[in-house]
Amino acid sequence: MENQILKILTNHQGHYISGQDISEKLHVSRMTISTYIKGLKEKGYQIETSTKKGYCLTQNNDIIFIDDIKKQLHPFYQNIEYFDEIESTNQHMKSHAYQQGDIIIADSQTNGKGRNGRSFYSPKQKGIYLSFMLKPTLSIYDSLKITACCAVAAIKAIQKNYPLSPQIKWVNDIMINDFKVAGILCEATIDMNTAQIETMIVGIGINVHHNPMPADLQHIAGCLEDFCDKQVQRQKIIIDFLNIFYDDYTKLSYLSFLDDYRRYSYVLHQDITVYENNTSYPAYVSSINDDASLTLLVDGKQKILKSGEVSIRKTNHQQHT
Repeated sequence: MENQILKILTNHQGHYISGQDISEKLHVSRMTISTYIKGLKEKGYQIETSTKKGYCLTQNNDIIFIDDIKKQLHPFYQNIEYFDEIESTNQHMKSHAYQQGDIIIADSQTNGKGRNGRSFYSPKQKGIYLSFMLKPTLSIYDSLKITACCAVAAIKAIQKNYPLSPQIKWVNDIMINDFKVAGILCEATIDMNTAQIETMIVGIGINVHHNPMPADLQHIAGCLEDFCDKQVQRQKIIIDFLNIFYDDYTKLSYLSFLDDYRRYSYVLHQDITVYENNTSYPAYVSSINDDASLTLLVDGKQKILKSGEVSIRKTNHQQHT
């Protein structure tokens, strides 16, 4: 019932619709409608109420409808679960039994997960917070390819919807004007005998709508709408991202995404600082390899950087992630 009311309000978004009209559409009493509206407001939906005109879902609401998403996704994606609030989509998927192609989408996270134990700020209705399950026939040594493929899909989805030029900061951050607008977290279970990936949970968070960041993130993170005036519904970006990802993922062995990955790179042919094992050292990124690892020049010698447990930054940049 709650979802049906939201759908009706969304179809009239920015305009009033009477409680009587809603009750007649859903064949329930106006009192029932009033009760559900109260519950929606408590969940954080911005709904204006007028005794004469009825209810109005204000324009600053961006509501995700799973049924709409399902209709437009490739059949590879089997089931979608939606949560108004969840601790972490990745954590939830890790602690329950999910199949390949299953998706979790949350409207907000109380403890969104980033790399190396960091958190990902996830306020309600402001961003995309989702995870999906893969069971690839790859070794752990090829795992970076999936992260890279995911990053390229995120950029293509953003560029399809906004006049923006994001870049990929190895290995898993999407940047615009030196601000992080999205992060990717891939977590795999490995067969220790064969080094084959058994399952991989791909999590992505994208900061979409204008939102004041906490003090510790104000000089680090931004939202897509901070860099252009265009507003896009989150579910449109979700659909584009998942379909673009699947298209490249099915051709992963052909490395068709790698040219784009290199082209979108934030660090290729840049001087950087590498943070690894509680130490740091300067390096130059000379190339991105076919397995999505980096070839660095360190003190005149080549070094291959494969670990996902490092942080890097441009040396002319004052932010550290």
